Amino acid sequence: MSALQRIGMVSRSSGNFLSWKVGGPIAVARRGGHTATLQEMLMFFFINDMIVPGSTYWNMVFGHQPGQVEEDVEGMETIRRFGYNIAKLIKRIN
Repeated sequence: MSALQRIGMVSRSSGNFLSWKVGGPIAVARRGGHTATLQEMLMFFFINDMIVPGSTYWNMVFGHQPGQVEEDVEGMETIRRFGYNIAKLIKRIN
C-alpha cells in the first residue's frame, strides 16, 4: 500500500497520469484478510480515476509457501479471468 500511495501522489502532482488507466488488485494471503486488503487497494484505483474490471469472484488466492497458490484452483481461475478481462478491456478501449 505504501508503494501504491506514493504512486498515487506522484500521479496527482504530475497531471494525473493514472486517470483512465486499467488496473485492479489481486490479494494473496495464507488464511484471511483478503477482503479488507482488496477494499483498501480498490480505493487506490478508484481515487486515481482508474478503470477496474471484474472477475467471477474476489481477486484472491490462498497459499502459505511459495508456489502453493497454484493449488488454489478456484482462486487461480478467478485471477486468470481477471487478467483476461483486463486484456480484453484494454483492446476494446484502443
